[in-house]
Amino acid sequence: MTCCFPKSVRLRTRRQYQHVGRNFSRRVGCWIVVECVPVKDAETRLGITVSRHYGNAVKRNRFKRIVREAFRLCRHQLPKGFDLNIKPRSPSSDPTSADILTELMRLMK
Repeated sequence: MTCCFPKSVRLRTRRQYQHVGRNFSRRVGCWIVVECVPVKDAETRLGITVSRHYGNAVKRNRFKRIVREAFRLCRHQLPKGFDLNIKPRSPSSDPTSADILTELMRLMK
């Protein structure tokens, strides 16, 4: 079991993000909002969307790094066959990696 984050588990194109944006079911937690779409016979893929409303570039990039790390650590425990787009819930406070990891696992069960 490797803990890497290869290109095959990322949403990479505009078309993939648009597919999630049109057909999603939303799950809301304290720190993140997860939009997920079931996909047949595929590995669970991750996309991250953070708007400028969340904060400056440093804050947005930090959030994305934390989410990628949490996904990388729990990827093998998540259900297979989903495209996920993760967004921050509110710009008021900064979550830790452990916060995001536990919330992602809770929302995807």
